[in-house]
Amino acid sequence: MRKTILRTTEWIHATLILAIVLPALYCLGAKQPDLIGRHLYSKCLILFFPAAATDIAARRCRGLSAYLSVCAAILAATAALGWYVGTPLRGSALFWLYFWTMIGETIFMILYHISERLTQARLKEDEAPKDAQAADESHRHIRYDSLSTPSFAVLLYFTAVYFFAVNLYNPAVCNAALFSAAVYTVIAMLHRYITETEEYLAFNKRTCNIPSRRIYAIGTGMLALFLLLFAIAILPSILTASVRHYRDIRESNARIQFDYEEFMKEYQPDPAPIDPALIMGDQQAAPLEPPEWLGTLFDIMTVIVLTAAAALLIKTVYDTFRTFRAATDDNGDIVEELESTDEAVKIKRVRTIPHKLSERERIRKEYRRFIRRYRKEHPARYESPSEIEKAAGIYDSAECRTIHQTYEEARYRREN
Repeated sequence: MRKTILRTTEWIHATLILAIVLPALYCLGAKQPDLIGRHLYSKCLILFFPAAATDIAARRCRGLSAYLSVCAAILAATAALGWYVGTPLRGSALFWLYFWTMIGETIFMILYHISERLTQARLKEDEAPKDAQAADESHRHIRYDSLSTPSFAVLLYFTAVYFFAVNLYNPAVCNAALFSAAVYTVIAMLHRYITETEEYLAFNKRTCNIPSRRIYAIGTGMLALFLLLFAIAILPSILTASVRHYRDIRESNARIQFDYEEFMKEYQPDPAPIDPALIMGDQQAAPLEPPEWLGTLFDIMTVIVLTAAAALLIKTVYDTFRTFRAATDDNGDIVEELESTDEAVKIKRVRTIPHKLSERERIRKEYRRFIRRYRKEHPARYESPSEIEKAAGIYDSAECRTIHQTYEEARYRREN
């Protein structure tokens, strides 16, 4: 349940950030009163669908080709949804602006998730910091700078849009910015409450061992108190929305009068002196044609440069597909950074060729894959196969007994 709430807050976070972009740009050319774009913001909230769908696809798809195929279907569905929702806007240029903005922002989210997966793969390959606290701070910094984690700093973005719309006399965008800021504050508080509570529970398990129900009760009470204070703080803005003071800076600039006569006087420039170099150039003969070997050398260099660029492009695409696939484990889940503990056994993976594995190595590899299907965390170094299977909850299954017997025979059998 907590993971579902976190994912939903992340999707709403991305939706609110991108949905306010088109109304903020449209109010630049909107006239008073703006009847066409009054409900433009509510139509932009369909971005919740591609925000959620692309995030789920990035987490479930193992390869880049599968992810792009799913995203093509998501893009088509978003286009159909935007075409249907934007029906009241037809007959004006705003319809096509709305339609292509929805398409462009969906493509942006698709490319963002690709970049996020590749960044996770690169971070996995890099050496982790020696200090666990420094590693946690660096990981948090990367997460909070992304489009997938709510942060209270984003409220400055909605505040800027609000003052931007107030000075352009657009009540619809002001109300949209106020609504976005209110909803965003709630989801940011909820996201921070869940993440901080989970971190405290992990810390509490190793120290005080306070009951988790008590910790959640305290955290929920504090969250309710902050939400109550926030509702009291935002209530005056909601009640005074009808008497909000607007002004149009475009008209204020138009009222400024300038005396253009002084600035528009024409001055006769002094005649420019004749350049002696031009006279000498006119007296010389026509330039000679370049030699043939120079043209041939230029063609060879052009072919070399284009070939190198094509090879670099092919290698980049190949590395992108391979790195995108490397960001998931054998079960299709995204590989996340685990906390470093004394019980974790760190084994450096060595890439081996499948047809060169011995019979014992092949059985051990299949056994590890079977265990990881039911148990995600690494076993401790002192755990026996039976203890590992009991911790995974598969000790009494028939399939487990068969694989366990095969593994034990391969483990203690002497190879020739």
